[in-house]
Amino acid sequence: MTPADLAAVEARIRAVEARTGIEAVAAVVERSDRYHGLRWRAFAAGASVAALVAVVADLLRPDWTAAHVSLVTAVTILAAGLACALLATFSRAFERLFLQRERAEAEARQRATVLFLERELFATPDRTGVLLFASRYERVAVVIGDRGYDGRVSAAEWQDIVKAMSARFRHGNAATAFTAGLDALAELLVAKGFRRGDGATRNILPDRPLEPDEERR
Repeated sequence: MTPADLAAVEARIRAVEARTGIEAVAAVVERSDRYHGLRWRAFAAGASVAALVAVVADLLRPDWTAAHVSLVTAVTILAAGLACALLATFSRAFERLFLQRERAEAEARQRATVLFLERELFATPDRTGVLLFASRYERVAVVIGDRGYDGRVSAAEWQDIVKAMSARFRHGNAATAFTAGLDALAELLVAKGFRRGDGATRNILPDRPLEPDEERR
């Protein structure tokens, strides 16, 4: 995110905390896993399509069958597979076509959970920390609330915040996703009776959005 994006999200976090008395943290990562097998899937897909085309061509023109044609067909199939693998290497959008949505969501949730624990986001007096997490490559948003929300906020209600973020994250814009999620979070918690002074007010957790990938460079 740009400095302006970071400042906007930070200001929105402070506003939510001032209104509800909870602590919110935003974090964005480039990707939640490397998914090394996707290039092999791309290779297999390219080779399969090329093989299908070759079979259809043989059916339409059986008179082409010869030793050299078989060699050309084999080379064409391998070349198509390699071309797709290379395209998956250099194009995120193409590589993402071979990523199952269920796995992407599972990897993003696992990364968010690890981040929640590593950064000790549970260290608020009333356990009312909330992590709004975005993983750019997967285009997946995750919201994790601490134990202080048990019995007051349901899993479906947390998912409504995720939906608010995801609607704006489809094109990879994390800043607008966070602001939408924070607005939805504030409305939900106010409706649930959270007010400034009811929860932690010492601002233990950082307001500035976390970018763990940048810190490792």
